[in-house]
Amino acid sequence: MHREIRFAHLSDWHATTLAGGGLDRFRGKRISGWASWALNRRRHHDPAILDAAIRDVHAQSVDRILVTGDLTHISLPQEFRVAAGQLARLGSPEEVFLIPGNHDCYVRTDPENAWDHWAPYLRGAASSSLPSPLAPLASPSPEDGRAPTYADYPTLRIHDRLAIIGLCSSIPTPIFVAGGELGAQQLERLEALLSATGDAGYFRVLMIHHPIAAGTEPARRALWDGEALCGVLARTGAELVLHGHKHRRRLRTVPGPRADVPIVGVPSTSEVGSKPDKQAQYHVYTVREEAGGAFTLGAEIRGYDAAQGAFVPVSESLFG
Repeated sequence: MHREIRFAHLSDWHATTLAGGGLDRFRGKRISGWASWALNRRRHHDPAILDAAIRDVHAQSVDRILVTGDLTHISLPQEFRVAAGQLARLGSPEEVFLIPGNHDCYVRTDPENAWDHWAPYLRGAASSSLPSPLAPLASPSPEDGRAPTYADYPTLRIHDRLAIIGLCSSIPTPIFVAGGELGAQQLERLEALLSATGDAGYFRVLMIHHPIAAGTEPARRALWDGEALCGVLARTGAELVLHGHKHRRRLRTVPGPRADVPIVGVPSTSEVGSKPDKQAQYHVYTVREEAGGAFTLGAEIRGYDAAQGAFVPVSESLFG
């Protein structure tokens, strides 16, 4: 074995409150989200469970932490500020790589009151820090403290032999709609990036908020150009796709050019266990590079145990 890389995947922690959010809670689409939180969702997510997850992640000796969005409920400015503190407790911007979820793009907002609070965690690597074949393909990293916008995706970070590519499927949608879309420009840039990182021999991890496999979501919650994304993966391949959105663990594959591409959804990191299959979990992956440049992938499931008030191993292997 040449080297080993470990990284954690967390998602959908919704560990903010809408209490004290002012009149903005009751304007436009936000009023339905506020009602959902007040009547239901606020009982399902516990910031104390997120804190337990953060402590547990710190104990796992991971190299990187990947977060696939939905840190907020209805994209209130106060929520972005609270979640910024949660990200800071989780790790440094170098350690933590974040993409937004649909709840983080619930309505159109001014960037300075929204994603800009998370800017260091959302940004990809600066082109100047990337290997020369990849630098022209990377999204320009904002130089003025701003977060990337939808038009800046995909983002890219490199860690050792790991190429982590962030997608943004999160766009403002009408009331009662939680779907997402990548768009033709993002898909075109993604295909070039996957091809280049594959040719360079990286283990490619793709981060997206919405599930991509057909039939996993009703239309109002689905990735609307998921079929086009599957077409990109069929041509370029990837070693792993990570998503959130469903608040449940899901394991599927889509065809790649040489092997099937595993797609793994992780439950919410803060769920109290409102249903048996929705208890708080996160995943820890281990990538090993063997002689000759081949990779092996292992994954551990860690879940919240209410009796212990801590996260514990649920299974040593996600893949059976």
